[in-house]
Amino acid sequence: MRDANERIVAELEKRALLERAEWYDHSVPHCWRCNTVLLYWGKPSWYVATTERRDDLLRENAGIDWHPEHIRDGRFGEWLENNVDWALSRDRYWGTPLPVWKCPSGHVTCVGSRAELSELTGTDVSGIDPHRPVIDEITFACPTCGETATRVLAVIDAWFDSGAMPAAQWGYPHLEGSKEQFAFPADFIAEAIDQTRGWFYSLLAVNTLVFKEASYRHVLCLGHIVDEDGRKMSKSVGNVIDPWQILDTRGADPLRWWMFVQGSPWTPTRTSLQAIDATDP
Repeated sequence: MRDANERIVAELEKRALLERAEWYDHSVPHCWRCNTVLLYWGKPSWYVATTERRDDLLRENAGIDWHPEHIRDGRFGEWLENNVDWALSRDRYWGTPLPVWKCPSGHVTCVGSRAELSELTGTDVSGIDPHRPVIDEITFACPTCGETATRVLAVIDAWFDSGAMPAAQWGYPHLEGSKEQFAFPADFIAEAIDQTRGWFYSLLAVNTLVFKEASYRHVLCLGHIVDEDGRKMSKSVGNVIDPWQILDTRGADPLRWWMFVQGSPWTPTRTSLQAIDATDP
């Protein structure tokens, strides 16, 4: 697509619509698998209006015991302060289908369960596979105008699944026994620092919006294990250490001890086979 740049500029100039043309050097995103340049463009999406609940998110975050403490009001708190609405939909086949049906007149029906879907369709669909393509075949008369409503084809951002985990893992509140198994909030969670915009956020956002409180009381925010030069490990760069190489040549206990004596778990840890060998037992 970038090959068309010069032709586009020439066409704009031909139409006397070109104001200025110049070269501009800047970094662009690349696919982390094949290193191909990625191009972004705007397109319609379904959103969750998280900005309307920003104060609730900040209030719940203030009551969480963060380790290290500065993440709460720093990296994570600033992320919440600058919150934007959550772009929830994805144009993919695999994933949790967006439970939204729309008629030709534009009326939208959001379905909360297969029991509710059974009521709307007038047939028992409680046993169907709720994924594509089966769910796409379910239609019903629009409750507003009576026209045929069909499911929009988008699926949900997988991060929503991760945030819904506390309830979804038990099928709460629909499955029998789920209310007894549902333990909320969790006493403790742990993940790496990159999850401030991932799992830590999705857990807080989903459960604050649904249950009006945070889903965890204490969180350990871990630092990354990086290579001996401080760079993120990547197979494409070639600086990855195969963990089985360590286990087969050094053993599990030397690896455990090395990780134990590295200092605070939230600081980035540089690693190499030589560093593990040099650790004083």
